[in-house]
Amino acid sequence: MKDYSKFQFKGFKIIRSVIERNENEPSKNITLGFSPKGYINKEKSNFQLHLDVKIEDKNKAFNLEIIAVADYSFANKEGLDNLNSFFYVNAPALLFPYIRAYISTLTNLSGFDPINLPTLNMTSLGDDLRKNTTEVK
Repeated sequence: MKDYSKFQFKGFKIIRSVIERNENEPSKNITLGFSPKGYINKEKSNFQLHLDVKIEDKNKAFNLEIIAVADYSFANKEGLDNLNSFFYVNAPALLFPYIRAYISTLTNLSGFDPINLPTLNMTSLGDDLRKNTTEVK
């Protein structure tokens, strides 16, 4: 019998990355926004998460935008409804640490003070992701 998870993170790519900075003094007060989209392909047993991330500071001194695409595979097509919690809750949570590291590295290597995002509970993205998930063939 094979020993594998019903839902597996296969990897991610950053498909868009923008960082803009002006002469204003950056504020330590930042806003962080997420916009998730999901695509389920039952025939190929995969789920793809597109996660748009936007960070701005209060003084509008910098703007950072990232689009990350993560791929996941799943088993048990017949029980796909049972996997929904994995798609909508766990998929963003599995991707977020990579985004945190990318943002920290990108800002540090760009000559800015690094932005070190805290560990976040990504559960709140579940409803938005559920609404923005479509089945593809």
